[in-house]
Amino acid sequence: MRCAVYIRVSTDKEEQKTSLENQRSLFFQYLEDKGWDVFDFYIDVESGTTSKREHLQRLIQDAKERKFDVIVAKELSRLARNGGLSYQIRDMARDNRIDIVTLDNAINTIEGKGEMFGLYAWMYEQESQRTSTRIKAALSSKARKGEFKGSVPPYGYRLNSGKLEDDSPNIVKRIFRMYLEGKGFDAIARTLTREGCPTPAQVIGKKNAGLYWQGTSIKKILTNPHYIGDLVQGRQTTVSVTSKVREEIPKEKQIITENAHQALISREDFEAIQQYMEDRKRQQAKPKAKKHLFTNYLFCADCGKAQWYVQYRKGYVCGNYYKHGKHVCSQHSVKEKELIGVILADIRKSVESLNEKDVMVRLEVKTLQANKQAEKQKQLLLKCIEKLKEQKTGLIRLLASGTITETDYKEATKSGNAELYNLQDQLKGFQSLQGNNSTGESIVRLKKELKQFMKLGELTPEMVHRFVNKIDVQADGSVNIHYKFAATALLTA
Repeated sequence: MRCAVYIRVSTDKEEQKTSLENQRSLFFQYLEDKGWDVFDFYIDVESGTTSKREHLQRLIQDAKERKFDVIVAKELSRLARNGGLSYQIRDMARDNRIDIVTLDNAINTIEGKGEMFGLYAWMYEQESQRTSTRIKAALSSKARKGEFKGSVPPYGYRLNSGKLEDDSPNIVKRIFRMYLEGKGFDAIARTLTREGCPTPAQVIGKKNAGLYWQGTSIKKILTNPHYIGDLVQGRQTTVSVTSKVREEIPKEKQIITENAHQALISREDFEAIQQYMEDRKRQQAKPKAKKHLFTNYLFCADCGKAQWYVQYRKGYVCGNYYKHGKHVCSQHSVKEKELIGVILADIRKSVESLNEKDVMVRLEVKTLQANKQAEKQKQLLLKCIEKLKEQKTGLIRLLASGTITETDYKEATKSGNAELYNLQDQLKGFQSLQGNNSTGESIVRLKKELKQFMKLGELTPEMVHRFVNKIDVQADGSVNIHYKFAATALLTA
């Protein structure tokens, strides 16, 4: 019996780490008594009310691929504290003929103990809802006492015993001043990036903190009432414990404590900016921006950022340059009219050079050669994949017998899985290549399509979509166009 072990704790606090170890010990003893093989451990440090758990999703995907026979958890609440999610997991397992067993013996579909599933699902969701209500009440009480209830203070403040204290107020003051001087969100962001000012994410030490300020961060600061000294809390709430959707709370129901901490911005300036932003928003209201001909096709050859169309240039520039300035990247600009001319000329040349009979003969020879090579590579990959699977089975047996440690097992399976997935991806590529037997016919269709489009005398969005994969723009403005018919063109050379 191939067994998938699911372990979950809510937080990474020390007492939860102890719970994690206890769950591991329980599973090892249980599986040893049963004589089952461990397929894999799926461990999440996350709330049970959400389905957005990395390893739960991995478990579900592996279950759909029938990689194991049974899911084992300490209790149903470890899998889900959400009634709807509980039923989804149950139905998914049932559809794929996979059993669910909990160590508290409440659920055991192998032995036919599943009739109480709905009751336990409801019970655990209600328990989560009560916990959520208690936490919200406690946070609301703190807020009414003038204490900051969040874990991350607004940019420019630090948190000290539940109170906000100014930390680096000068940057915040500059942001407000620059906006009053007429600079937009992105322009302010470029200025702060150029000067090397730490971003909000960098200040709080986020692991994935970006290097550059964003216009959205500037807007968030400019609309935050905390900067006038007021503590405004309870502006949003979750719809329910089982949903991450948040809804706005009316201002009259928000918890507002005036003059709760040091103000960085005067109330008059803040209100003037809110009015200014609203006026700007009305003035700039206009129909949705036109999607230009090469949108999503043009990319900077150096930084990889998409090229943005700039109206006054009548062409495209690097998005990184346009948003963050020249210290991040250079213009990599290209005129739309010139690019259209280049592509039309390439298509005309391809039409003239395509000799159907000659090309089809060459294609048949090359296709035969490619298929032989693909079959050879496929067989080699299949042998490697089978060998890796045997190694994985051996590792599971060694783990069950105690010959290797859990750490050794995880390291070995992690490396083996990565190699296995890579080999499987390669195998899919060769299978796809072998399945393409209509190359000869496609060349005839391609020439007809090229001729038909050339009659129009202009480059249309349909032509770009049909014939262009990607366009790289070099620093000097030259372009490297990746055509979908490039392989055919090479055969006629």
